[in-house]
Amino acid sequence: MASCSNITKEYQSHLWLSIYQSDQQNWYSKPLPWIGVYIASASLLCILAMVADLLHGLNNRKLWFPCNYFTLNAASLTVIAVAIKLPNDLTNLMPGRVDHTAKLGSLSFMCTIMANLLPSLATMENKELVSNLIALVILVITLVVNVCIQINTKVLSYFGDDKSFLHIFERRGRLPMAAYLKGQESIAAIYVVLLLMLLIIYVCSSLAILKSKQILESKYQATDQTALKDLEQLQPGRLTVEKLKQHVSNYWIMAGTGSPQFMIVCSATTSASGVICASSTALHIYMVCYYIKDLTDYKTNYKWSMSVILLIQFSGVILGTLAPISRCFAALSFKLSVKWISNHVIKVFKVESYWTQKLSD
Repeated sequence: MASCSNITKEYQSHLWLSIYQSDQQNWYSKPLPWIGVYIASASLLCILAMVADLLHGLNNRKLWFPCNYFTLNAASLTVIAVAIKLPNDLTNLMPGRVDHTAKLGSLSFMCTIMANLLPSLATMENKELVSNLIALVILVITLVVNVCIQINTKVLSYFGDDKSFLHIFERRGRLPMAAYLKGQESIAAIYVVLLLMLLIIYVCSSLAILKSKQILESKYQATDQTALKDLEQLQPGRLTVEKLKQHVSNYWIMAGTGSPQFMIVCSATTSASGVICASSTALHIYMVCYYIKDLTDYKTNYKWSMSVILLIQFSGVILGTLAPISRCFAALSFKLSVKWISNHVIKVFKVESYWTQKLSD
């Protein structure tokens, strides 16, 4: 180049600078596959905690699956923040089909996590509940803003010069590439809406928990006193096995329905979160079955770790949907009267006072 008279020194310096920056970028990208393994490991920890709650619920015949291991706290929020790093990545282009599906799949994984964590709000005291909820709000809002930025900058719909993908679509008579790219942005927008709906559900549930736990405690104490009086009225000789079974059954129902987690599981917000979780899971299954034909179709600097992330988070979405769906039928574990069901169906649009009491205060 130095021997060429038509190449200026300024052009040479710019060229050398570009080569240097490209080399530095390649050097910085070397550890990205191991960062992908780090993301997959964090996702696996979340899945193991959700599976532990599933097994605990099955062993104790609590098919509403209380949150014993996977709860909302500082540690779990830190692990979740690592697990959803892909959709928070604003600059790395991900042109492969595995890359796209893994990034959008992380949003579905986040919906599943939020639906699973909802009952754990009932186990917290007031200050702990507020602090953990604020941390979750910051995490979700940050995720939503980053996804909206990527929709606006077209990062989510970037396929580079992948002409083969266009030929596949045209040959099979499917949607053209432009429509597919719009579809990717639309799917991301749907996940954003679902995440915001879940966040609203969390805020509403937290407001209700602060007051309803007080109401639940007072009713439990009143029922406990009534049960004790009924038991004391029976003389030792008149206490038959059937009556003893009845008293044990009464206390079992009191213990079951008096649980703060069971209270929130039976609420309308938990049923809504279960429906949202099932919707996001169905959307993710559709994406994986329709778009993924080869797990080696990754073109990002994360390389093979993208396939690992996709497989682990996909299994987490499937397993994590079981508990939220089961919680929609939690109240059916007790015998319900026709009068109780009809009253709740008729008053489905009535807002009870405990939902807004804290706001009024």
